[in-house]
Amino acid sequence: MGMTSRERIGTAQHTDDLGEVGLEEIGDVDIVRACGWAGQKNPLGLSIWRWRYGGDQRELPRVAWGLIGRGHDPEVVARVLAHLIDDVCRPCEGRGYETVAGTPMLSDTICLHCQGTGRAPLAGEREKEVMETIARLEREIAGAIMRRLAREIGEL
Repeated sequence: MGMTSRERIGTAQHTDDLGEVGLEEIGDVDIVRACGWAGQKNPLGLSIWRWRYGGDQRELPRVAWGLIGRGHDPEVVARVLAHLIDDVCRPCEGRGYETVAGTPMLSDTICLHCQGTGRAPLAGEREKEVMETIARLEREIAGAIMRRLAREIGEL
């Protein structure tokens, strides 16, 4: 099974193989170069991307300070980032369904707490505003990376 674009860009950040690939292929070095180019205009978006999809925990302070620098309350930012680090729904343990009492089997009843997503909902309007900022920055950086990769492919 192939990787999604998000996974591929995330894993390219940690590769040890920056060697050349075939002319019609996109290599990790191409992805790293595109990320660097896109990050010049959107450094916070790139930090968010590296943290969330590349697993680079060193980016977390940059993300926090970047969001605070955009006018978000530090306590709200801390709650949102903690939620993103661990958003598993506790009542259903991330399964999305209730279990049959006394068994490890899942029932047909969707968890009412998470509405079947397996993820704990995020409460609070200010928290949702921070999440919207993060989502917008993710979309912007992903679009910029993909446009840069498309341009590089077009130049081959």
